[in-house]
Amino acid sequence: MIDRMQELLEAERAGVQCLSAMADEAPEGEKKDFLLFLRNEEGRFCTGLHRLIEERGGTPNDRVGSFVDKVLALAGEAERLRLLLKGQAWVVRKIDEIPAAERTPGEKAFFDEMREAHVVNIEACRKYLPAGG
Repeated sequence: MIDRMQELLEAERAGVQCLSAMADEAPEGEKKDFLLFLRNEEGRFCTGLHRLIEERGGTPNDRVGSFVDKVLALAGEAERLRLLLKGQAWVVRKIDEIPAAERTPGEKAFFDEMREAHVVNIEACRKYLPAGG
């Protein structure tokens, strides 16, 4: 279970870095505010995963997922956002793969909240994609 949490922690850290960079490049306004909101959500989940790993007796690593390099290598904002959405969906899948029997009640509540936030954020992001995106 700790390995699963470490993997998610690395992915959430990558999300924080991607969203920070994207927000830095966005002009002031609704989209920038939204990207900062998403970044803060990812940061909140980093904090929670860090805590859960420690509660299980593990030591959170300090690695950042390679996903950040893939997103930031893309030149266009729409392409970055599309890949970011795939990353958000990956997190949802990874949470779904955690057997319920392996989760403590606190972990279940955390992962349920994290999953729901990612699902909501995926839908919210779609309004910033070009038509057909």
